Amino acid sequence: MILTTVVAILGLAFAYLLSATPIYRATTLVQIDAQGTNLLDPNATDQQQSAIVNSQLDSEVEILRSSSAALAVVKAGDLIHAKDFGPQIGRIEKLGIAMGIDLSDDALRQRVGLGAKMPTSPEDLINATILKLQGAVDVRRQGLTYLIGISVSSPNPSRAAELANLYAKTYIDSQVSAKIASLLSARDVLRRQISTAQEQLATSEAAVNSFIEANLARLEKESGDPAVAALRNQLESAKADQGALGARIASAQGAIGAQDWDSVAQSLGDAALAELARQRKDLQQRLGKAATGTSDAVDLATQLDSLDKNLATRSQTTLAVVQKEATTLSTRETSARDALRTTLVQSNLSPEMVTELFNLQQSATVARTQYQTLLSREQDIGTLANLQVANARIVSAALTPNAPSAPRTNLILTFGLVGGIAVAVMLSFLKEYYIGGITSASQLQNVLQVRVPISVPQVDQPDSGSPADMVILAPMSLFAETFRKLRASIDIGLERIIPNHKGASVILVCSALPAEGKSTSAIALARTYALAGARTMLIDADLRKPSLELVLSCKSTVGLLEYLVGAGKTEAQSAEAVHDFLSPLLVLTAGERSSVPTDQLINSKAFNQLLKQLAPDFDVIVIDSPPILPVVDAGYLARYADIIVQVVRYGSTTQGEVREANSQMQEMMRPGTQILGVLSQEERSNRSYRYYVRHGSYYGKDAG
Repeated sequence: MILTTVVAILGLAFAYLLSATPIYRATTLVQIDAQGTNLLDPNATDQQQSAIVNSQLDSEVEILRSSSAALAVVKAGDLIHAKDFGPQIGRIEKLGIAMGIDLSDDALRQRVGLGAKMPTSPEDLINATILKLQGAVDVRRQGLTYLIGISVSSPNPSRAAELANLYAKTYIDSQVSAKIASLLSARDVLRRQISTAQEQLATSEAAVNSFIEANLARLEKESGDPAVAALRNQLESAKADQGALGARIASAQGAIGAQDWDSVAQSLGDAALAELARQRKDLQQRLGKAATGTSDAVDLATQLDSLDKNLATRSQTTLAVVQKEATTLSTRETSARDALRTTLVQSNLSPEMVTELFNLQQSATVARTQYQTLLSREQDIGTLANLQVANARIVSAALTPNAPSAPRTNLILTFGLVGGIAVAVMLSFLKEYYIGGITSASQLQNVLQVRVPISVPQVDQPDSGSPADMVILAPMSLFAETFRKLRASIDIGLERIIPNHKGASVILVCSALPAEGKSTSAIALARTYALAGARTMLIDADLRKPSLELVLSCKSTVGLLEYLVGAGKTEAQSAEAVHDFLSPLLVLTAGERSSVPTDQLINSKAFNQLLKQLAPDFDVIVIDSPPILPVVDAGYLARYADIIVQVVRYGSTTQGEVREANSQMQEMMRPGTQILGVLSQEERSNRSYRYYVRHGSYYGKDAG
C-alpha cells in the first residue's frame, strides 16, 4: 500500500507538471522615502521613531494591495480590453463551440427552465478584471528595508515585466496626484478664509476711517496740532481728486464701450485722441459720398477700420495712464489717512477719544496681519503644489524573467514524495490498526491485545464434508498441525488459569460475524481433543442458525433447543448426543432452528445444569456459539467458558468489528477467563508450505 500510494501521488505530481502552464514572475523594487521630500526646504528633516516609519511602510504596502491601486492600473493599461485580463470564454463554452453546442450560461439556464441572466455591467467587468489583476500581483516589504517589491505573475514573461513596471509607475503617479489634490484642497480652504479675512479687514479699515471722518473736526480741535489740519486738507484734496478722476474714468469706459470717441477724448483729455476722432469723422463723410463697390469706397472703408483700431488702442493706453494716476491718488489718500492716524494717536486727545481710536486701529491691524498671513500661506501652498514629488521611486525596474517561477519542479516532486510517503504511512496505519481487515497473526494480536497462537491456513473446500475433516483424513497436513498447536496453547492456558483442574474444561469458540470459520474451527478443535484421547463433547449453541447438524451429517434425537424449551415441564426429555462418524467425538446438535430470541434459554438454569451434568463425564466441552455482534447469546455463553477462542477471518472482518466483539466478551466473561485469537483462512504463499512438502516422506503421504 505504501509503495502504491507513493507511486500514485508522484504520478499525479508528474501529470500536473506536464499539464501546468509555466508562470513567469517579474519584480519591481520601489524605495519609499519615509521622511518625505520638501523642495522648498530640502534641508528640513523630520526625525521619526522606527515604529512610525514601519507603520508608514506597512500602510504603503496595503495601499498597493488595495482595489483602488489595482483600478488605477486597469485604467492606465486598459486591461479590461486585454486578452489576459479581460472577459474570456470559459472551458465549458470552448468545449461547446468545438462540439457545435451552445453551452453558455444563458443557454444552460434556459434549458433548466430559468430565465436568461442579466447582461454583465461595466462595473462587473471592471471588478472581474481587478480580481484577476490582484490575483496575479504580490506586494511585499523586503525585510526591514525601505524597499517594497511589486511582483506580477503571467504566462508571458515580457508581459509580467511590463505589468510590474506599470504597477509601480501608476502607484507613483497616483501618489503625486494625491499629494497635489490634497494641497489644492487645502489652498481652496485658505482662499475661503482669505475672502473672509479680506472682508473683515475692509470692515475694520472702514470703521477706522468712518470714525476719523465723522470726528475729524473734533479731533483737530482737541489735538491743536497744525499737522492734523494739514493732513486733513491733504486727505480731503486726495479724496476730491480721486473722486473727479474716478468719474472721468467711468465716463471714458462708458464712451469706449459705445465707441463715442469724441467723448472718450474729452473725458481723458487727450488731444491726439481728439485728432484721431476728427479724422474718423472726415473718413466717414467721404465714405458716405463714395459710390458703393468702387475702389475709393473700399480704400476708405479699410482706412476707417484701421483708424477704429488705432482709436481703441489709443483709448485703452490713455485710460491705463489715467487709472495709474487714480492708483497714485489712492496711495496718497491711504498715506494721508495713515499719517493722520499716527498723528492723532500721538496727539493730546481726550482719553475717551484715544481709547476708541486705538481699539479701532488695533482691530484693523490684527485683521491686516491675519489677512497677510493667510495670503502668504496660500501662495506658499500654491507654489508647493507645483513642486510636488513622490515619496517613492523605482530603484530596480522589472526585467523580463528567463526562467518560470512556477511550477517549481523540484519542490513539487519533493513535496509529492514526502507527502506521498506521509499519506501512504497514514493510510497503512489506518488500514493496519483501524479500517482494513486482519492480515496477520501479529496484527490480530495488536488489535485484540491477547495471545494469537495460530493462523489457520486457507484450504480448498472439499466437494462433500468440511475442511475440518482434514484433521481426520489428513492428520499430517498443515491444517491438522495448526489445530494441534491450538490445543497445546489451550492446555497451557488452562493449566495456568486453573492448576490441577478436575472436571470438564469449557472452551467457547466464537466470532464477531457469521462465516468467519467459527464452526469449522470448533469442529476441528473438538476432533483434535478427541483424537488425543480426551473425552470431548461438542455443543452447537447457535440456536438461531444451527450448522453442526448439516456439516457433520448427524442429528440429535433431542437437540439443545428442545431440551432447553422443555426443561421444567412434565414431559421434559433429556438431551441426547450423537457420535461423530469420523472421530470419537460426541456432538450435541442444536435441533430445530429457533424462530424466537434464544438468549433467555442460554441464560437459563437448565443450560447451567446441563453443563454441570456433563462436567464429570467429559474432559473438554467445546461450545460453538452464535456470532457476537448480531445476537446477544454469545455474551451469556462467555460466562460458562474457561477459555474463549475468538476466530477472525483473514482480510474480511474489519478491525472495529473485531474490537467491538472482543470488548463485549471482555465485559461478559468471568474473571480469570482467558481469550485466545485465531486467524482463520489465512492466505499464504507456497513458501509457507515448503517445509511440509520437503519433509513429506517424514510426515507421510497425507502431508500437504
